[in-house]
Amino acid sequence: MSDYKHEYQKYADEAVRGRHREEAYGRLRFCLFLAVAGALGCFLIHLLHFDPPHWMTMAIVALPPVSIVLLIVNFIRVPNDAKASAPALLTSFLTLLGAGATLALARLWEIWK
Repeated sequence: MSDYKHEYQKYADEAVRGRHREEAYGRLRFCLFLAVAGALGCFLIHLLHFDPPHWMTMAIVALPPVSIVLLIVNFIRVPNDAKASAPALLTSFLTLLGAGATLALARLWEIWK
């Protein structure tokens, strides 16, 4: 009895598994980018004393939920052998931290009125 779910998986070498792992890390980094982009947007609005239009405010405040939903979906798609790895966990933690910072900054600086 093999450990593989599908028969073709036993022919996958380390390079194929490495590509799948790096692709999964890239998807997690995209979630981190969305979370940090929201915090950066809040910071720039406050720094420049800019009164953003309503659509821009809604877009900035919508980035944390979108990044968290994408984080959940993409973390499920990470290969099982890489879910407990340091890059996956660190990227996930920083995504949650960035999403929280976006919401906190938007509330602190009253960007979302």
